[in-house]
Amino acid sequence: MLDAFFTIFSVIHSIVAVLGMTFNLLLIYLAIYQTPRVMRSYSTLIINFAFTDFCACLFDLFVQQRIIPAGLTLGYVSNGFCKHFGPTTCFVG
Repeated sequence: MLDAFFTIFSVIHSIVAVLGMTFNLLLIYLAIYQTPRVMRSYSTLIINFAFTDFCACLFDLFVQQRIIPAGLTLGYVSNGFCKHFGPTTCFVG
């Protein structure tokens, strides 16, 4: 039962991260190619925000980190693709 919960959690986590990356790429495309000239300076801010959010979603998909509180300490468990490259990769990601 607990194994099924972890699988469902991982799938939902992956779906949300991929959706976030997709929508941010769409926002970057729209800001670059569909922005009127009047709003060109504001579109720079939109592109910067969308790119930063895209990178956050990408790293979230790569690491899929869960925080587990244990008294006064926090434990970090990485369930993403980084676990195939070692714990140092998960920590850096």
